[in-house]
Amino acid sequence: MGRIQFNPRWREELVATSDEGVLILELTMGKYHVYFPSQRQWLEAVPDWARSKWDLYLTECRNWCAQNNIPISVVENGLVYEEKRTP
Repeated sequence: MGRIQFNPRWREELVATSDEGVLILELTMGKYHVYFPSQRQWLEAVPDWARSKWDLYLTECRNWCAQNNIPISVVENGLVYEEKRTP
């Protein structure tokens, strides 16, 4: 798997893009804060290609947050879903 790129989006979303697909995470605006889903929530919400990648996405997201001085919390009700790419 290649690198994961993170980009904030105006709808209080953090877009995580990889070669395999696009996942959307919760990012509050005003004062940025990432609410990353717990592993249980992740397994219930993500597509098959992402199920085994919770640790990888969490590590990469923590790194991105540290580089951008944005707090991150792992929470039981963190939003995550797949955004389908248009051909």
